[in-house]
Amino acid sequence: MDTIATEEIYSQRLTCGKRTYFFNLKEQASGTRFIDIVESKYEREDDSHQRVRLVIFEDHIDEFVQALVEAARRLKED
Repeated sequence: MDTIATEEIYSQRLTCGKRTYFFNLKEQASGTRFIDIVESKYEREDDSHQRVRLVIFEDHIDEFVQALVEAARRLKED
């Protein structure tokens, strides 16, 4: 899947019901660091896993976290 060599620096797994989330900190050979968030969901009907991947690069992390915190705050309000 990845065409650029990357090193995994940190990984955390979170299981919530049928879904598993992986939070991976990676670094490309060029030194570019990013967070790779993967959601994996088991599909019983066809005995498979659906995977969704989201990549957030280091220069966007502050805005991403700010938007996520605001969305979570609003979710808890209602």
